[in-house]
Amino acid sequence: MNSLERVVAALQRRQPDRVPYFECVIDPRVMDALLPGCDYFQFNEWIGMDNASQNRSSWSRDNVEIIDEQRGLFRDKWGVVRAFGPESTPVPVEGPIKCPEDLKRYTPPDPNADDVLGNLPDIVARYKGQKAITAICRDAFFNPAFLRGTTQYLMDMVERPRLVHQLVEVTLSYDIPAMQRMVAAGVDVVVFGDDYADKHSTLMSPKHFRQFVLPGLKRCVDAAHEAGAYVVKHTDGNIMPIIDMIVQTGIDALNPLEPQAGMDIRLIKERYGDRIALIGNIDCGYLLSQAGVDEVREVTRRTIAAAAPGGGYCLSSSNSIHSSVKPENFLAMIETLRQYGRYPMEAGIWRPSRT
Repeated sequence: MNSLERVVAALQRRQPDRVPYFECVIDPRVMDALLPGCDYFQFNEWIGMDNASQNRSSWSRDNVEIIDEQRGLFRDKWGVVRAFGPESTPVPVEGPIKCPEDLKRYTPPDPNADDVLGNLPDIVARYKGQKAITAICRDAFFNPAFLRGTTQYLMDMVERPRLVHQLVEVTLSYDIPAMQRMVAAGVDVVVFGDDYADKHSTLMSPKHFRQFVLPGLKRCVDAAHEAGAYVVKHTDGNIMPIIDMIVQTGIDALNPLEPQAGMDIRLIKERYGDRIALIGNIDCGYLLSQAGVDEVREVTRRTIAAAAPGGGYCLSSSNSIHSSVKPENFLAMIETLRQYGRYPMEAGIWRPSRT
């Protein structure tokens, strides 16, 4: 199998020749530490990734409006003030919709603008038919929340439900056609990247998720499938209170299954493995950033043993290979995948180390 065939088999809950490695964002500093002087394409091929991405979140730094260079503040194309930081995604600081009247005067970005595709044409030209081409897109939570400010937006679900619905409609008027353009340009797998939870629980109640987020998520999933792409739903945190609803939207896979948030991949495989593929579960916090190499290898073996048998699994971090990930730990994860991730799986591919 080539990489595309391998990922497609996993997304279809079939058994490929080996467990695919699927990652959407790898920090350039980690890449350079392992392969000095490389670009993303060179690193992708050297490390043996099975997907190829824009290697950033779904927004673009191109043509941003700098409003405070010293503090690293800029206004993005949505009118959201963001702060540049050490990671690939800048932090939203302030939204433009201060009151419901502001929305009447607000115009969302143009989904047909030149910057929507970014460097996707280059990725497609290089990897189409060989690797799974992925793009991070938005569904029905992040962009409306950023327009209003996340804390205020969550309060609006109680105090101004009509405004919440209006904000979702405004943002989806961009997000869905922009995603459709990406698929038409050659994207094989759409990753809807809005996070709904922290390590403890969901950011909103299951009732409010069903009322305000779920319908828009379902529309996004259906639109991506109709455009011809597979759908991966990415959300950090403990999503167990809403996971049934997410699975029912028809997603092909769930990511990143954050272990530090109590996402037990063995349990999720047992409950949902007949309906969705699983991607992730290798902790990019303590494990990849602080643990020793031997612990990384042991946990990676254990994760493969729990999630990979029968197919329907791609190895990935629990969010991204961010700047704090130790290069040697990242490499240990990949080497363990190559050693233990080939089908058919050997019995007892993981045994706890003796203490």
